[in-house]
Amino acid sequence: MAKAHDIRLDDNGDLFIDSGGDFEISESDTRHVDDIIDSYIGHWKEFPTVGVGIKRKQSQSGSIQRVSREIKIQLIADGYRVDGIKFDKDGGVFVTGKRNNGNI
Repeated sequence: MAKAHDIRLDDNGDLFIDSGGDFEISESDTRHVDDIIDSYIGHWKEFPTVGVGIKRKQSQSGSIQRVSREIKIQLIADGYRVDGIKFDKDGGVFVTGKRNNGNI
């Protein structure tokens, strides 16, 4: 099955430029999932209903189940099968699953 590919970004989300000054293409499913979880609704002009806004959710009181459900709904809408969502004590989110035509 085909995996998603996109221009590679560095750890800060900036374009990665190799030693020859060129962009690189790399697998991007993990980046796509991170972008959906990190971005807020309205952040993407082309898709205004996409986004979880996890940073805002973590600063609000509420249940982990509600946030997990929102993440799952967003990822399913983007073509992923979500097998599990876990949160660590430092606010990290870990998603397991597959893209309907590849892996995440």
